[in-house]
Amino acid sequence: MPGGRLDERRPVIVGVYATEQALALPDRSAMSLAIQAAKGAAADAGLCLADIDGAQLDWPGPGGVPDDGSSWARMFGRDLRWTSDSMLDNSGVRGLLKASAAITAGYADTVVVGGCRLVTRGPDNSPIGAGAPVEFADVWGSYVVAQFALVAARHMHEYGTTSEQLAQVAATIRNNGTTNPEAMMFGRGPYTVQDVLASRMIATPFHLLDCCVVGEGGAAFVVTTAERARDLPHPPVAVLGGGMEYHQAPYANPALYREVGQIGKDAAARAYEMGGVAPRDADVLCLYDPNSFEVIRQLEALGVCQEGEGGPLAASGAIAVDGEHPVNPDGGCLSYAWNGTQQMTLKVVEAVRQLRGTAVHQVPGARLAAVGTAGSGAQHYELAVLAR
Repeated sequence: MPGGRLDERRPVIVGVYATEQALALPDRSAMSLAIQAAKGAAADAGLCLADIDGAQLDWPGPGGVPDDGSSWARMFGRDLRWTSDSMLDNSGVRGLLKASAAITAGYADTVVVGGCRLVTRGPDNSPIGAGAPVEFADVWGSYVVAQFALVAARHMHEYGTTSEQLAQVAATIRNNGTTNPEAMMFGRGPYTVQDVLASRMIATPFHLLDCCVVGEGGAAFVVTTAERARDLPHPPVAVLGGGMEYHQAPYANPALYREVGQIGKDAAARAYEMGGVAPRDADVLCLYDPNSFEVIRQLEALGVCQEGEGGPLAASGAIAVDGEHPVNPDGGCLSYAWNGTQQMTLKVVEAVRQLRGTAVHQVPGARLAAVGTAGSGAQHYELAVLAR
């Protein structure tokens, strides 16, 4: 197995869980979703919340200080050894790497990472405060989709990447979700390249179907030591390596290709070196896909192909479930779910399912996965390399 023998405190993932994902979950509370995600991940690991001594979980309230992770101690029924108060530190690869660091250092033995997104609604069920503007940016039209579009447009100018290539990415990943019963877009396709190109323009070069869905839901996973994992029901998924990279605060300033076009390259190099593997060794790629172009950019930045080659590679069929470099077999953010920062946690959940061999759209023989979260528009990136 890549990465050599596991030592006793090597961090491994032993439990994963995703709640229902939907456009809206008006009959649920944020607390109930967060608890469901945490309990579900613990149960999948053969544990209960009282067995867990670290909580990197979004705290939805009521009571306590907002985002105060220590509030989970009473819910777990025990004192905690490790908590996190940052929303991004409670999700995806960033959450995984920080929990793994705590476990390796001995600060905690078992940590649950995750949370949920649920929009506050008024008496008429209309959202309150959803989609708050990005300070100093949104007012001028520089909202999230437009900031990613800036990077995509420059790449298209520099390398000849086409709208058809973007549409091929969108159609491929959306169709994975179309046949995934857990996905928000289940049964809505199939989609063709022409369907994507015919959908209305949102921010050049992105059409509606180039952009991800937006919804509500939760997810979580449990990280523990390799030693403890020997007594748990599922084969552990090892965290072989990881890396993080930050350019500046997300969405505060426009994303420029010359500054963030290759963001993730350093993080990936560090992660692959730790794991003793190469970019093309990954059997499955679970990548942030807020739009179709970001997949193309990551294929290049992560070293799967050279800069400027991502468009033709993606359009060749390489990112399909049966392709050379399968990307987001669950449907990704484009079709499965985008639920705030916890869409990053869903990337980890899918990677673990793939490595266990239990995914809905299983990549045959998958033993190594690369998980990437955030991207050029967000101006930060995190990558983890996981192995069965």
